[in-house]
Amino acid sequence: MKTLRWLIDLHPEFPASEIVAEYLRQHKKIEPIVIDRDDVMLGRWPDTEDWIVGYGTMFAMTRLLRHPPLSTAIFDDYSSLRCSKYYSYIYPFLGRAFLFAPFGALPNLPLQRMFGDNIFVRSDTNYKLFPAEVLKTQELPHWVKTYSHHQNELAVVSEVVSFETEYRCFCRNGIFFCGSSYPDEPYSEVPQEIRSVAESVAQALGVTGMNMLTIDIGIHAGEPKLVEIGGVNSWGIYGSNVADFIAAMEEEAIDRWEDFI
Repeated sequence: MKTLRWLIDLHPEFPASEIVAEYLRQHKKIEPIVIDRDDVMLGRWPDTEDWIVGYGTMFAMTRLLRHPPLSTAIFDDYSSLRCSKYYSYIYPFLGRAFLFAPFGALPNLPLQRMFGDNIFVRSDTNYKLFPAEVLKTQELPHWVKTYSHHQNELAVVSEVVSFETEYRCFCRNGIFFCGSSYPDEPYSEVPQEIRSVAESVAQALGVTGMNMLTIDIGIHAGEPKLVEIGGVNSWGIYGSNVADFIAAMEEEAIDRWEDFI
């Protein structure tokens, strides 16, 4: 087996990468390969024969995915991490009504009749093309006009659900391996009930081929409901156990590089 190394994209908007890099230095005595935004923009990827696992901003990791010599370092299937791709597999865990529509069409739909005065709108993708927000239906024309350059993108509209607490759960092959409450400190551990729900969601998505996932679960009126799913290479760890995160990522990387060879 070749040496496994971490390629870390350090960026102020993604503090989790610095947490992982510092843990590797302090506890594993490993110096990760560090890249910055200039490296990403110019395509200055390391020339190495080592096996690589990548972690950093979605901007960097999607571009690393398009660099064949190192693309195995990325586990996330960004094209499948769209609500329109995975909602059909996990709808029972959502617990709320929703619809998909072109962003530019939202002011023309009878959303008030369908959802009431307030609605939640987000992009179909994880790229946050426009803010995910709770809006009053009468605000839609102005809001859509503000982001009119995304009018042909798919949007998700749903009824408003308030979460008392939210948890980020990392799962590999349908099994929870680390997680914490998020996004605000102080972070707390993920209760067993939430872990079980996250594992059920991850297992339901197993048929899609996505085996490394973040499953975000919120508590609404005392009941766990799915917030959204995401990947692992570009998702923050918050208060998760860093050692457990690194161990699972390295195990997955080794499996994938061995298959690649």
